[in-house]
Amino acid sequence: MYMVVDYSEDRELLTLLRRGEISAFVDIYTTYYDALLNYADRLLNDMEAARDVVQQVYYKIWENRDALNISLSVKAYLFKSVYHGSLNTLAHQKNIQKYEQEQMTDFYFSTVIQSPEAEEALWKSDIEQAIQEAIATLPEKCREVFVLSKIEGLKNREIAERLNISEKTVERHMSIALSKLRDELDWLLQIILFFSFSHWG
Repeated sequence: MYMVVDYSEDRELLTLLRRGEISAFVDIYTTYYDALLNYADRLLNDMEAARDVVQQVYYKIWENRDALNISLSVKAYLFKSVYHGSLNTLAHQKNIQKYEQEQMTDFYFSTVIQSPEAEEALWKSDIEQAIQEAIATLPEKCREVFVLSKIEGLKNREIAERLNISEKTVERHMSIALSKLRDELDWLLQIILFFSFSHWG
């Protein structure tokens, strides 16, 4: 069951921002700038490049304020934007590394939601909604198989019997689902890992 997320304060802030209220932009800037800069620097290991990424995110927010469409919290939106901006920078430097899709998805569903560090990175509701939205993008049969496997905990044989399909078909749908979720949720894992291990640096 999907949870109802209350982003009333963020909605009010975004309403002011869309009206061109500079105070709303300053509020967003001063509240999150340092954390975003630190996050981008951890991803890029280059403070100047990190500043460029964060400044570009804020620039786009102000320039596109009339058309902003934020389904998560402002905080989640900013971190996601900085993550993708950093990836673009890394791609330009030919320095992107990929995680194994099975390991990533298992991490999301077995660790992220229960992790205390996740609460520091994003509100728990942000994490849950991001995962829900990613699952919703899956093709219907892939989504059905994935939910039965990862959320209801059924074995491949049990899924095959329930859906009247072969176990090979179950495996194929799971492979597609994992690949798509890896792409959709990669930004979230990076944020969780950053907050989980930032105290080591």
